[in-house]
Amino acid sequence: AAFLDIMYGLTDRADIGLQVPFFRQRFQDSAILTGFGEPRTATGFSDLRALLKLGVIQSPVVVSLKSALKAPTGDFRNEDGLIPVGEGQWDIDLILQAGRSFWPVRAYANIDVGYRIRLKNNKIDRDPGDEWFLLAEAGWQPLRDILISIKYETIRGRPATNFGIRTVQDVKRITYISPTLSISRLGNLSLESALRISVNGRSFPAGPMLVLGLSSTGHLPGS
Repeated sequence: AAFLDIMYGLTDRADIGLQVPFFRQRFQDSAILTGFGEPRTATGFSDLRALLKLGVIQSPVVVSLKSALKAPTGDFRNEDGLIPVGEGQWDIDLILQAGRSFWPVRAYANIDVGYRIRLKNNKIDRDPGDEWFLLAEAGWQPLRDILISIKYETIRGRPATNFGIRTVQDVKRITYISPTLSISRLGNLSLESALRISVNGRSFPAGPMLVLGLSSTGHLPGS
């Protein structure tokens, strides 16, 4: 999975953004259980997400309100043995963010608490169920260009409704712990690497994931 995130500051307190995801997924299971001998693949751009962030409080704690709208622009196919690149439904995220720097100690902590409204997928008559999610992070800068942090992320979904029947078998729950290292030595570029480890959950992809990110900040020409 690859994600391109673009953020633009309208003012000192208002940002807008767009996330463009690209997935190449491969699904393989026992041919005895599924009837598929060869792995199934799905490749393409996934659902676009538009972002809006508003600063509310600047000191002593930075507080922001963030919202996101995910549109079902990715290819959604309802086929056995295939995980499509798109989810087929609209999502609306409402997020409260709070963070604090502990300067002169070069450390910080922040937390995001959000609620995701997941609308019905009319193609398969399925309401996937809304979700609560939380992201907590703490970091320390031992050297000028080195940042070490630890992230805690959890998602708790509500039961889905399939063909008018409410089901609890596929309730999504997952908790991740992510030790992270960031290096900023190339001008205004920063490189971030993290190991995302799932520690518990159900109905959600498990196993460790390696996450790499490259970010840059700057001004548009003429701004």
